[in-house]
Amino acid sequence: MTETTPAERQELDRLRQLITTLFENFGNGDIDAMETLLADDCTLWDLFVPDLVVGRQQRLDFHETDRAQSKARGEFAWNINFVREEMWGDVALLCYYFDFTYGEPNAMSASVRITDLLRRRDGEWKIVHHHEGRTPEPPSFPH
Repeated sequence: MTETTPAERQELDRLRQLITTLFENFGNGDIDAMETLLADDCTLWDLFVPDLVVGRQQRLDFHETDRAQSKARGEFAWNINFVREEMWGDVALLCYYFDFTYGEPNAMSASVRITDLLRRRDGEWKIVHHHEGRTPEPPSFPH
C-alpha cells in the first residue's frame, strides 16, 4: 500500500461516507437513494443470491426482492469496519467487514466481507462493483 496524500485521505473519507450512506439507505428501504450511489453499469455479488446481478433492471428487480426479505424481518442493526482503502486516480477500492443483525421475526445475524470498487466520473464517485461474501468461521483443529 502506498502513502496517501492529504487530498487522497479526504477523498477516502468521502468514500467511507458513501458506503455508510448506502447501508443507511438500505436500512430505510430507500432503493432510489441507493441507486444514486451505483453506476449504471454496476454489478453485484450479493450474499443472498447465487447469480451476478448485472445492469440497472436486474438491480431494480434484486432490490425489490431484497427489500421484501428485509421487511419480513425485525429491526436491522449494523456496523462497518473498514480494513483496506486505496485510490488510483479515478478508481478506488474499499474492503470492509459488515456485521448485521435482524431482530424477530425471522431473526438472523452474520458477518460479511465486502469489497467495493468505485469509479469517479465528472467529480462524482459511484460504485461499479459490490461483492459480498460471508466471513468464514475460524477453523477448529483438534488439539
